[in-house]
Amino acid sequence: NIDLQYTIENNIELILVNGLEDSLQENERKNLEIFLNQGGNILLAQSRIKADLQTQQASEISSDIFDIVDSYGLSLQTNLVLDKTCGRVNVQQNMGPFRMAVPMSYPLLPVVRDFNKDEVLVSGLEQVQLFFASEIRTDSIPQDGSVNVSPLMFSSNSSSLMSGFFNLHPDPKTNPAMVSLNQPKKLLSARSERSSSESGLLSQMILVSDSRFLADDGGGASPENHIFVMNAVDFLLGDRELIALRSREITNRPLAEIEDSAKVWWKWFNIVLPTVLVIGFGFFRMRRSKARSRMLEDIYG
Repeated sequence: NIDLQYTIENNIELILVNGLEDSLQENERKNLEIFLNQGGNILLAQSRIKADLQTQQASEISSDIFDIVDSYGLSLQTNLVLDKTCGRVNVQQNMGPFRMAVPMSYPLLPVVRDFNKDEVLVSGLEQVQLFFASEIRTDSIPQDGSVNVSPLMFSSNSSSLMSGFFNLHPDPKTNPAMVSLNQPKKLLSARSERSSSESGLLSQMILVSDSRFLADDGGGASPENHIFVMNAVDFLLGDRELIALRSREITNRPLAEIEDSAKVWWKWFNIVLPTVLVIGFGFFRMRRSKARSRMLEDIYG
């Protein structure tokens, strides 16, 4: 573990930072900026919103880490991204006299399957799981060429944004935001290269807009996320050949997404076809039984 209270040693090329919820102390920020200006690299997992599903409460994170993020041409928005392609949570519901846990899709847990195929860092990935991620924008890139930004991963084209008032309840019957997913894809992770105006050295940042991405009780529990983190570390340390070898590993085979109209068609097909087959088989047995009865009558009178 690195303590930013002290100067980061020169033999350290990369630090991983996860989910800051407050501003850095003056000497902590100074040591971090010195490290980055001297060519240090950072993998940062950081949302703009602190959210807790258990209490269903969310609040804006105020931290000067966002000033450092902005210096890399990346702007974390004060919102949460919802995506139709998402994880599931168990919701307690009354089922007659019983109260049972019912699994429900939860758009605030985006499952990312849209990656920048031109980036070796993510081109071999199949999916990544995020928790309460914020949108990243790249409209503040300096025009002097000192910063170069490349997008890494996006939500699907059935997305939306939640801002201002954060209703985290997963049941779409009481929370219409869970089904109002009609916006285009949102940027959720990006890579940036920044040339220091002081030293001229190149520093790299990989930003994932999820404050729990590296935590054991969040994204750290997902095997697919481990591949991304290892790729990011190898990329920032210059060991890019290892990424190509790792990309050959099959982590997941998600089912292809189909339109809602197709889902309805297949639903009715699966309901009607078995019914038709059962009725048809019944008619066949009935005709066969009648034919047998007539044959017995002819034989025995």
